[in-house]
Amino acid sequence: MKKILLSLSLLIGLGASAQIAFNGDFEDGTYGAIYGQFGGGTRVTTAACNGANGGQLALSSTQTSTGWMIQPAAIPQTSNGQKVDVQVSYKKGAGIVGSISIAYFVKDQVSGLWNITNVGTPVALATAAITTCAQLTATIPVGALQPSAEVAVGVWVTRTSGTGNVFVDDINFTQDTSVTTVPACTTLNTPAAGSTINGGNGYFSWTAEATAVNYKLTVGTTSGGSDIYNATVTGLNANVSLPTNATLYAKLTPSNAIGDATSCTEVMFNTDANIGYCGPIISIAPTATYPISSVTFAGTGPNTSAATVGSPAYEDFTAYQFNVLAGSTYPLNVVATGVGANRFGMTVWIDWNNDGDFADANEQYFNTPATYVGGSTGATINLLGNITVPASASAGNKRMRIKYNFSSSLTSLHPALETACSDMNNGQVEDYTLVVSPVTAAPTCTTFTSPTNGATAVVPNPAVLTWAAAAGASAYKLYVGTTSGGTDVENGTVVTTTSKSVTLNANTVYYAKVVPYNNIGEPTGCTEIMFTTGNVVYCTATATSTNQTYERIGRVVFSNIDNTSNTTPASSGVGYEDFTALPAGIVTKGQSYPITVTIANFDNDQTAVWIDFDQDGIFAESEKTTLTTAASATGTIAIPAGAKLGNTRMRVRTNYSAAPPACGSTTFGQVEDYTIQVNDAAAATINADKNKLSVYPNPFQDVLKISDIKGVKSISVSDVSGRQVKNLKPSAELNLSDLKTGLYIVTLQMEDGTIQSFKAIKK
Repeated sequence: MKKILLSLSLLIGLGASAQIAFNGDFEDGTYGAIYGQFGGGTRVTTAACNGANGGQLALSSTQTSTGWMIQPAAIPQTSNGQKVDVQVSYKKGAGIVGSISIAYFVKDQVSGLWNITNVGTPVALATAAITTCAQLTATIPVGALQPSAEVAVGVWVTRTSGTGNVFVDDINFTQDTSVTTVPACTTLNTPAAGSTINGGNGYFSWTAEATAVNYKLTVGTTSGGSDIYNATVTGLNANVSLPTNATLYAKLTPSNAIGDATSCTEVMFNTDANIGYCGPIISIAPTATYPISSVTFAGTGPNTSAATVGSPAYEDFTAYQFNVLAGSTYPLNVVATGVGANRFGMTVWIDWNNDGDFADANEQYFNTPATYVGGSTGATINLLGNITVPASASAGNKRMRIKYNFSSSLTSLHPALETACSDMNNGQVEDYTLVVSPVTAAPTCTTFTSPTNGATAVVPNPAVLTWAAAAGASAYKLYVGTTSGGTDVENGTVVTTTSKSVTLNANTVYYAKVVPYNNIGEPTGCTEIMFTTGNVVYCTATATSTNQTYERIGRVVFSNIDNTSNTTPASSGVGYEDFTALPAGIVTKGQSYPITVTIANFDNDQTAVWIDFDQDGIFAESEKTTLTTAASATGTIAIPAGAKLGNTRMRVRTNYSAAPPACGSTTFGQVEDYTIQVNDAAAATINADKNKLSVYPNPFQDVLKISDIKGVKSISVSDVSGRQVKNLKPSAELNLSDLKTGLYIVTLQMEDGTIQSFKAIKK
């Protein structure tokens, strides 16, 4: 049997039959069934085994499992829950390899998805075509189709490899309607009368009674009591949380649509001081079990185990211990073997209160799909995450259960519905022991792993600060400032992991300190580090077409920028060009400037311009200007009064037939980046004769020379963030030996009120 959850994608042929016997022949006849399939299917004549129509199922690497079902109108309302005999006809085209089996479908009323269970022996499908219809037969057991549930019966196909069609027809089924009496009592096999079992999870199992649809189980601390457990169970077993060192009483009452069994015998049993856990956990597809192969937790491991398909569904590694401290957070890394593009869920439970049931609040982790890496059978499935030990966790051993379970598609994967005790599909369960120690002292200081003390050119947008985990720490306080001991960026921000992303200014010195703490306190004297940020890093953008005639930016005119770029066929395929080293376009806050972008081989291209006015490395939508859609695209860019002073990035981008994004790849178009220098409103206009002066050598070692200082009033030198580092009197030679290696802007204030700026690189 295989159980998975899927959403129904097609319904046809609604009807109103109230019979218990049905023939689903895919015709628009009098049988009145509801046909449904789960993707990749339709009703076609080529699928017919009898009559004019049958059901097609198309399987591929993107549709790895699917099926047809028939939902009789009678079964959800009046089914008596008895067994159902099913027969299905099928054939297939060449190419697809996998298996086919009869299945029943039960709709989950919370999620709205269908729980699909295969019954009988699956039939292997080889790559060769089956042109003559064959038959599948199976019996859905009594109790599987509960009277109160929304149910259906049909066929399920799973792909192993290849691409092709499977065809089904004549989904026939009959349900037994001869039951007219209540069921007889049955035997409770475990626990046996008078036995002593573990406390914690108690495993109850019993022998099936021929006509029982479900079973009413009570467990109490007194004879006839139900204070421990009182529920109706579908199936032949149940897991019940039991107290330790207790005398308990259990009673099992079979039930069907007619009523309950009478005078069933009560069983008395005892529990000892030990804690038991649910099981045995088995695989319903034992030859296709894809196992967990490695577990690392709390700095211990990895514990490696067999990665062979067909490994046992459950492995007991409780002798393998992970030592943890109450209130601390630890990384978990689980590696497992995957099945191509199929998806798996990994869920972790830790029984913090030692009651054996994994069912209490905050005992379940990672109710999300595992990270999928790779694209073929044998690919790696990886779970990476952190688990925080509750500060209130008592000292001693705790059971940790890791469950890695199969699901055929991401849309059908709902690990929150997974239980710690349910049987496996194609995955595996491993149990481990956590040894919890109480915290008796404040943690010691930790150290930054990135950036390190004295680091330079740290990416500022954002800077990712990471540090080593401190033993016994429940969390960390982060301090970041622009002065030693400063907290103007982060002032004791609480972080529960060992890293934090912080957006910083470019080319700026920062000081940082991290202080671990727990419920006892925090250490004193933790060391501060100093580091310097570099330039902001901008997102990449390009056009990927190598067509020699695709649209290119031929010329950009903005402020004092007038740049003509290569549009010849020899340069085709260059989707991005960096012109940030050209002289900056000088603009003034509060002013507006026209821009013209000429597009070679124009074909309904749209053009946009971004200027990163706040210099945070992000091209925000508010920093975007859309130009006219024309071979000579034009517009006006307003420089905000709040724009940061100094050099910043301007991005010009064209894109075929649609608005261009600031980042990422498009097929046709081009991207060009430039530098803009923003001055305040008091700055004078640009000298029209911008080529009159020059600085040399460039790059320079210690001394930078100016070709002509006639008419120069003063000289200032700024770093690329716009921060002024030198203010000098006019001189033909500037001694800049005390500056660090890097890019600088040399600005000449002229006596006539104009300014001229030059980029200079110090070696």
